[in-house]
Amino acid sequence: MIRINLIPPEYIERINRKAVIAKAVLIGVLVAAVVSMASVWQFTREKTISYTLTKRQAELAVLQKDVDQVKAIEAKIAEVQKYLNAINSVNKGRLFYTHFMQELTNDLPATIWFNSVGTSVRGDAMSVNLALNSRSAYDLAYWINYLETSKQYSSVNVGAINISEGEEGKVFTTPISFNYTHR
Repeated sequence: MIRINLIPPEYIERINRKAVIAKAVLIGVLVAAVVSMASVWQFTREKTISYTLTKRQAELAVLQKDVDQVKAIEAKIAEVQKYLNAINSVNKGRLFYTHFMQELTNDLPATIWFNSVGTSVRGDAMSVNLALNSRSAYDLAYWINYLETSKQYSSVNVGAINISEGEEGKVFTTPISFNYTHR
């Protein structure tokens, strides 16, 4: 079969040119649509973020008042705590010797008495040197054992025990040193 093309070539060229122009316009429209969609999406996103930011800033402004109140209360608590600590440190030092003497003489047998008591305070502890006399070896042993087993006394050292005869019987004399910690 024989085909004869009766359409002039200029007409075909015009149709092809119109097709290329239509394709270019279609691509341009698609690019413009994509750019406009992306712009709308970015604009919507920016507005949403701005709205969220404004809302959170309003919440922050409301909560900032509470934060300021909490900071003021914490400052007052710290001030009161400093005051209480100062009072406690004054009271602790003031009553330290009183507590020491009360605890030292609580379990002291009636047959024991002190010739001298020497103390030196180092922080919360006290170094004590005693020279004592006792009329009973049993009471002296009991009291030394009490010092060694009690939790507030440590590093108990007993010096040489001297025994002398007196009008009322034997007298045991010894130096004792230990550390005292108030509990």
